[in-house]
Amino acid sequence: MSFLAPLTIAALLAAVVAALLPDVARRRTPGSLAVWPTGAATVVATVGLASALAADNDVAGAALSLLVVALTVVVQSYASRNLRGDPRARGFFALSSLAAVGTTTAIAAGDVVLLAAGWTLGTVSMIALIGTGGAGPQTRVAVSRSAVALLLGDAALWTAVIVAVASTGSVSLAALGSIDATSAAVVSALVAIAAIARAGAFPLHGWLPATAATTTPVSALLHAGFVNAGALLLLRYAAVPSVVGPWIVAAAGATTMIVATLAMLTRPDVKGRLVQSTAAQMGFLLLACGLGAFGVALVHAIGHALYKASLFLGAGSAVEHALKARGVAHPARSTTGAIVGAVIVLLTGIAAIAASGAWEHSAAVLLLFAGATAVVAGARIGASSWWVAARAAQLAGLAALTAAYLAVVFPAAEALAPATAADPVPAVFAVAVFILAAASGLAARGSGPLADRLFAFAFSWGRPPLPPTASRIDTPWTPAPADGPLEYRRF
Repeated sequence: MSFLAPLTIAALLAAVVAALLPDVARRRTPGSLAVWPTGAATVVATVGLASALAADNDVAGAALSLLVVALTVVVQSYASRNLRGDPRARGFFALSSLAAVGTTTAIAAGDVVLLAAGWTLGTVSMIALIGTGGAGPQTRVAVSRSAVALLLGDAALWTAVIVAVASTGSVSLAALGSIDATSAAVVSALVAIAAIARAGAFPLHGWLPATAATTTPVSALLHAGFVNAGALLLLRYAAVPSVVGPWIVAAAGATTMIVATLAMLTRPDVKGRLVQSTAAQMGFLLLACGLGAFGVALVHAIGHALYKASLFLGAGSAVEHALKARGVAHPARSTTGAIVGAVIVLLTGIAAIAASGAWEHSAAVLLLFAGATAVVAGARIGASSWWVAARAAQLAGLAALTAAYLAVVFPAAEALAPATAADPVPAVFAVAVFILAAASGLAARGSGPLADRLFAFAFSWGRPPLPPTASRIDTPWTPAPADGPLEYRRF
């Protein structure tokens, strides 16, 4: 543990206390005093990252600590306005700071017990945060679903800690490589379950869609930081000599990535699409960890956190933008432009990979997913109805970003987390996943019985669980309940 980590945790604990202090300014949102200590923790975490880079010591942990506290202070600043007048605002500020305490403790821990303690503190704090969304039926379902799945994952992690300590006689993370074969298989499987539960991946995926009922600040913290912690847990336990965990993680991640991507296309609501997008991204993250590409997974987690936080914090303006877009005429999309855009990005990516030698990377198979995403984005830009000059500028920017990622970021990602998995999943598994994902995506975009079945399956997967309703006698004249979104009402 770096000497700066306790200072960061102390500043976050001060934020918890500040959130509970009475406010002297009547116009201030209750609990918003926590923003100042959290800001101080961000400064300390920044110094910690600089120190880690200079000493080349646990750069991944320092980067994730800075990410957690920086996101917390940004979301708390947003919540100081968004939650003004909300009676649960004080609880949000205190619990969000406490969740940051748990996460940074888990990140900085050098032994399995302290890591698990911080992990569980973050879990309990997040479950309580989800409960600040109100007393409605949707929130109650979200809390109960989250508690069951997340605490199941925590129970698996604590069981893994007990087995690991009993096998090695030490609580140090450095001793994990000396676990006997049987214990290694058990620990590896249990840690995989803990990571899957935190990521909201199959088969413990039901809690994540339910959290769409909570407030926007909680959603931002949940999707931008909380669910990403599985990558760190798998990195810390990477030395365990067993192939069981990587296969479980890779299979769960692949399933989640494919199905959640399809489910995202069926959601009509903004937060519902963002939730399924997060699930799909976490599936890719778990797949990367299963392949042993922890550096790529952590870079992906950091980028996803920053991007998803901005989307959730801006979700409130989505309706306004949609209403404005309805009054604007949209010309037909250009098929030729789509082809040109896709080809430009594809050729740029191939040139960048060839020039940088990224294809020799141990996780080069993941370039299939990155390249396909960039090509689809290029096709969408090329097919758009913007002016030709605007499309050309956007395609040039996309091509430059694609080249930079493929030639610089991807090969250098392992410097962030140089650890390798003891028994990673073979690359051919990722190739099969890519082919299946591409085939299912094309089938869902088509028409016919197969497309209809895929749509129905994806819609049922991505739909938030229905809250329990009181038994009543339905008649053609029975009015529908007025509370909750339309999908929760009975007719």
